[in-house]
Amino acid sequence: MFAVNPRFASLALCCALACGCSTQAFLTISSQPEGAFITERDTGNSYGTAPVTVFYDSATLQKSVGPDGCYLVKGFEARWVSGVVAALDNIRLCGSATGRYTISYNRDPQQAGLDRDLQFALQLQAVRAQQQQAAASEAAAAAALFSAWSISQPIRCMSTQIGNTVQTSCR
Repeated sequence: MFAVNPRFASLALCCALACGCSTQAFLTISSQPEGAFITERDTGNSYGTAPVTVFYDSATLQKSVGPDGCYLVKGFEARWVSGVVAALDNIRLCGSATGRYTISYNRDPQQAGLDRDLQFALQLQAVRAQQQQAAASEAAAAAALFSAWSISQPIRCMSTQIGNTVQTSCR
């Protein structure tokens, strides 16, 4: 199992749907407030700052199916910058071995340091907005470059008929 950024997870899901078959289940882990660091219980595998998506191979999930038809997977720990922790030892995924699941770890607002965690969540949102703005600027620049290049570079084609076939070559 491994974690991937949300853009890649969306792409992987689209590819799986386009192929008509999927061999993975997706578990998206979020936190409230956003930005808790996610670690798998027992193994200590780190997945990064929430939200993260974890993938489970469907064949592996089939080995962990319980009598109720749900799949039992290792739980996670969510740790905010203030040090507050929320954790589950195990998680039950009820549905398909190729399904899409979500879970959210909620911080106890009564614990000290909530202002720190909220400030960190705001900083993450600001960074994400800057990344989206940079990606949009990059896409606009690439589109402008493509447009300028395609206009300045005319394509010349010549077609020749050979029997029942037309052969076209372009420069």
